[in-house]
Amino acid sequence: MSVNQAALVRPAVLTDAAQIAQVHVDSWRTTYAGIFPPAAIAGHTLERRLALWTRHLSEASERHALFVAVQVDTVVGFASLGAFRVQGPPIEGEGELNALYLLQRAQRQGLGRQLMQAGGAWLQRGGFSAMRCWVVRGNLSAEAFYTRQRGIVVATTTFDIEGALMTEDCFRYELPLEA
Repeated sequence: MSVNQAALVRPAVLTDAAQIAQVHVDSWRTTYAGIFPPAAIAGHTLERRLALWTRHLSEASERHALFVAVQVDTVVGFASLGAFRVQGPPIEGEGELNALYLLQRAQRQGLGRQLMQAGGAWLQRGGFSAMRCWVVRGNLSAEAFYTRQRGIVVATTTFDIEGALMTEDCFRYELPLEA
């Protein structure tokens, strides 16, 4: 399906929770296979993601936003945003793209860029001057995508997932994002 065939990016609503959860689980399985340990992927269940996104969408807040990419009445991707999550004092004016996932069949159609644009505009309206996002090393398609969007790596960290030490890079973007 091309981006011209009924593609839409809009704010998520509670009735999207089940489809967002399904995209989240399916994307995790295809994106992180061979990167994360199998137990980490297996633990990323539909039930857990549904509870997370239902709770998130039920708690109206000006502190976080969720956008969906929809094709023919079906959620095929989403982006979650809020203040930049750091240990220690927050970084003034920094927002975060916490998650951006698209089903494989919806990739390379401009929807990821549209989700980033919608999220960047939301952050800017909220008073943020920059957006950051963390990308796991080895996720080559995501690394390439965020680099194409002109992100600059400003930090690196490691984390443990099921006994595997992973590295992730923090990309930073000035707002507004370039069109």
